[in-house]
Amino acid sequence: MAAGLSPLDLSEQRPTRAEVSLDAVDANLAAVRARVGNLPILGVVKANGYGHGAVPVARALAGAGIDSLAVALLEEAKELRRGGITIPLLMMGALEPGQMDAVIREGVTPALFREDQIAALDLSASRNGRPHPFHLKVDTGMGRLGIPWNRVDRILDLLARCPRLVLDGVFSHLACADDPDHPLTQVQLDRFEEVLGRVRSRGLSPRYCHLSNSAAMLDRPPTWMNLVRPGLLLYGYRPSPRNRGIPLSPVLRFATRIVFLKEVAVGDAVGYGATFRAKRTSRIATVAAGYDDGVIRSLSNRGHFLVRGRRVPIVGRVSMDLTTLDVTDFPDVALGDEAVLIGGQGEEFQGADRVAAEAETISWEILCGIGCRVPRVYLRGGRIVEVLSRFPGGGCAI
Repeated sequence: MAAGLSPLDLSEQRPTRAEVSLDAVDANLAAVRARVGNLPILGVVKANGYGHGAVPVARALAGAGIDSLAVALLEEAKELRRGGITIPLLMMGALEPGQMDAVIREGVTPALFREDQIAALDLSASRNGRPHPFHLKVDTGMGRLGIPWNRVDRILDLLARCPRLVLDGVFSHLACADDPDHPLTQVQLDRFEEVLGRVRSRGLSPRYCHLSNSAAMLDRPPTWMNLVRPGLLLYGYRPSPRNRGIPLSPVLRFATRIVFLKEVAVGDAVGYGATFRAKRTSRIATVAAGYDDGVIRSLSNRGHFLVRGRRVPIVGRVSMDLTTLDVTDFPDVALGDEAVLIGGQGEEFQGADRVAAEAETISWEILCGIGCRVPRVYLRGGRIVEVLSRFPGGGCAI
């Protein structure tokens, strides 16, 4: 326990919390560096740092020497700036023209792909009296955001009339990199190379050309270009079992406690909709976390928690605040025992990827779905260094 934070400070909070190891963040960044060598690294911390807490994770990454960070929203960029993050920020999501003054004010590099965005940034840069950088987002096959790869000339024509804008980067996003054998990845790479040729033929020399997400970093070195964009890897998970691994340390542990134990008779129902009925006299434990906390509802009657180092099944529907477990086969389970949804306990470990498989979803959703009312407890060397909570008096820093 770090100096200045007593056990009472945490015991006064509800027993549900997400423990975040900043040492694991450092280790994962080091593993990425070992993989890509001297290439610059753009760490993705959007969606509240994939549920881990954007500002503390960004501080850790910045302290470990990451080159730049990426967010999806201008609001996320503002949060990082207010949190003391001064390294370069790329805002990769969709911006409205009316946001460009704030983009310049916050010192953020935007990703642009529409003519009205470019015109608005040029106007804001003119009012500011100095050039401003941006990255051009190109759609090479994802079909989401970005100027279509075969229509990029119209944007380049516009840039010729916007001397106050600096084309600092060109990038695209791979749709199927988590499948190392999918042919679309090569198609997208070829299209991206063609776009870069058109850009350079106009005399433009963007500093960064980037295409590689976490999956491509593991399996497609030709996509690395001169900047890589790890996201999920930084939090300790591979995008897919099909991706070849590097040493990773899961960063987050989600734990709560048993707050009630009772016996139910044969035929008795548990939970909304009576989707579970006891086939034997059963011992049911209720834990203090539900779907608003991140116990995704599709884990109902199929997921597990770890209790006393063993996998215990969820029974009944997951509620907003509570989840019920069948501990009939574990008579030593007691009131107040810790229950772990994500992370290790004893000799057992249950990662977000395993939870996702049981919920028939992806690791990203499990991690990002951890609710804002769950306090984040940050650790270094096993010692608490910061606690963040949305509730007054619930957070502190050491």
